[in-house]
Amino acid sequence: MSFWQSNFSLLQARPPGVDLLPPLPEEEPPEAATETISGSPPALRVWGEEGRAVTLHSAHDPWKEAEVLVKQARFEDHLPIVALGLGLGYHLLRLIDNLPAERPLLVVEKRQDILTAALRSVDLAPLLTRPGTALLVHDDPPTLLQHLNAQLPQGNGRRLNFWGHPPSLRAENSFYQQLIEGLRGTCGPLPVRRRGLDQESLRVLILNTDYFLIPEILRAFKHLGHQCHLVLIDKRREQGGEILRRILQEVGSFSPDLIFTVNHLGFDREGMLMETFHRCRVPSVSWYVDSPRLILNLYQGPVSDLCSIFVWDRDYLPDVKDLGFDQVYELPLATDPAIFRPRSVPEGKPWQAPVSFVGNSMVGVVQQKLSRLPANQSFQELFQELLTVVRQHPYQPLARLVVKAGLEAHPGWQYYGDQQENDLEAALVWASTRDYRLERVRQLSLATPVIYGDRGWQELLSPPFQLRPEVNYYDELPLVYAASKINFNATSLQMKTAVNQRVFDVPAAGGFLLTDYKEQLGELFRIGDEVICYHHPGEIPELARFYLSHPRQRQRVIERGRRRVLKEHTYVHRLQTMLACLRRSW
Repeated sequence: MSFWQSNFSLLQARPPGVDLLPPLPEEEPPEAATETISGSPPALRVWGEEGRAVTLHSAHDPWKEAEVLVKQARFEDHLPIVALGLGLGYHLLRLIDNLPAERPLLVVEKRQDILTAALRSVDLAPLLTRPGTALLVHDDPPTLLQHLNAQLPQGNGRRLNFWGHPPSLRAENSFYQQLIEGLRGTCGPLPVRRRGLDQESLRVLILNTDYFLIPEILRAFKHLGHQCHLVLIDKRREQGGEILRRILQEVGSFSPDLIFTVNHLGFDREGMLMETFHRCRVPSVSWYVDSPRLILNLYQGPVSDLCSIFVWDRDYLPDVKDLGFDQVYELPLATDPAIFRPRSVPEGKPWQAPVSFVGNSMVGVVQQKLSRLPANQSFQELFQELLTVVRQHPYQPLARLVVKAGLEAHPGWQYYGDQQENDLEAALVWASTRDYRLERVRQLSLATPVIYGDRGWQELLSPPFQLRPEVNYYDELPLVYAASKINFNATSLQMKTAVNQRVFDVPAAGGFLLTDYKEQLGELFRIGDEVICYHHPGEIPELARFYLSHPRQRQRVIERGRRRVLKEHTYVHRLQTMLACLRRSW
């Protein structure tokens, strides 16, 4: 018996009134409007609402991909689960492995062609024979909502667990968002605020996932006279639905004028939180201090006119705007002089060094990303070819690199899903950064440099390099900067034009910085006077020798650089710029 015959029989045997399904023929229909990608098991490619091709499952190992999705899912116990997107059902079959049979699982799918593809491709018996399952396939949100309302248990306050299948949401985003809007009220009504930030003192709700910039941002907002409230989020212990409800409850009780986060942290990929903020007219702002390409490419939610994005590197402005965000601005990094200030080094602490570099080797990060990707020879060949291209043409999006290298037809590239493409691009960025840093750090060998970082450096460097453990950013790093005669910097290759944190922290701490050239550097400092930079690796040894042997010139650069930072480059300055920009826009 074929999958179609078996699944069709099980559908016919299901209790009446539970499902909402289109008419289906007994005989397996021909494929239309979808493309089944042959394999064992198969994957599926569809064309979404914007005419773009979306691969709904990994063509390499869809079961493993499904396990990852289920592992990442967080549900509040006992509440119904509304699963948005059927795909071929891999993620749902993995989900129900550990789900009580009677727990409501309402699977919503817009497209009949995807349903027929699933029925012909996968054994859905565990899902279709499960008592708590309801299968709803229809392209009209009001019809779906009417059926969902009849299926949902009464008396739960319309509290639900939403679980979106990311590729399905990407293919039919507006449809699923309309459906989510209809299932409103997971936390009760929220206050609708007037749009605008004219008040002198704002009420700012800060989403805090223990990111290192949050304490500095909080101090800067308070310094400017704004009222702040932190929502602490622990993704290791809290479930997704619980986090969402708690954030919305905080919004209801604190009634903020502005939501602030870093790198979109705290926002769910399906966009439910963003949609709620939009409905309540609460503006939000996210400051990106890492590649937005590696974050927003996985964000499936709606784009709100009340969401502003600030990026620390202007090179990402077109990428973010292409994703539909209209209010996108450049905002460089900064420092907190309460943390990074000249200090005396405690006795017994060996921070003094002629040259030091504090940074990650990227060895472990690359290995972590590659572990989530295929281990076959075809992929390994693809990765090495792409890495060669990245070294020649850094800062390019992955899809552009593949075209530039003529690798569109490479078997290792075919049919990647969104998460896999994201992991591959991240692995290439970190691997190229590893090689870039190593080439420049090695130029310091004559100065007996000290390297503070992870264990990966042990695989890359040997004497005369002195390898020491990582240092605490808030307590130990300012002492390292102040006690080192030269603090070396080699910027991550996720940054094309922007400078990184060291460029501000080192002079603020009273240290001397030798850094690589970036366009933004000359816009923020007087090069040669307030900061010293190299343009290519061959310049590094001579610059290091010169400033090690000329302490007066070194001290002059330190003093001028620190004056510039305190005058123009603190987090207070950055938030003043950000708020002025938001007030002009709103």
